[in-house]
Amino acid sequence: MGNSIEITGGDAARGADGASGSASISRGQGIDSQPASQPQSLVDKAKSSAEDRVRSAAMTGKTRAIETVSGLAQSLRTGGQQLPDQSSTAANLVGQAADRLDSVARYLQNTELDEVVKKTESWARQNPALFVGSAFVIGLLGARFLKSSQRNIAPESDSLSSSSTFADREVPRSTVMEGV
Repeated sequence: MGNSIEITGGDAARGADGASGSASISRGQGIDSQPASQPQSLVDKAKSSAEDRVRSAAMTGKTRAIETVSGLAQSLRTGGQQLPDQSSTAANLVGQAADRLDSVARYLQNTELDEVVKKTESWARQNPALFVGSAFVIGLLGARFLKSSQRNIAPESDSLSSSSTFADREVPRSTVMEGV
């Protein structure tokens, strides 16, 4: 065979006692098996470690999603109670939205992550346009939320006034005067 070496008879096959026999060394057996299996076990360990990290991150994300949805439902409920006319259509809609968000939070809390992913994938395959559209809207809302909650990272210096915030973008006065 092309992957094996076979030695039969002669001096090469004689053992320490001088007896002749046959020896066969094949790829995947004997001496070569340990180095071939060692990289495979390292790959398996790395793969399982990566899977564990992804699962842990997904569980953390699931917990955050539950907290966020529950908080949003509570905020809606509080806002609905503060509406001037408690029996208005707007107050009823806000209450219904809060109830739906609570049910989503309970569903996420009581359902395994794998099941949530399977149902989401199934729904996305059945309604691709609606899935892409809702993902787009959620992305826009998330970006808007992040933009509105972003704080000024660099503290304002006493030497800069509010009118000189864009000083690095202004054209020097001497350049403007030379062109006229």
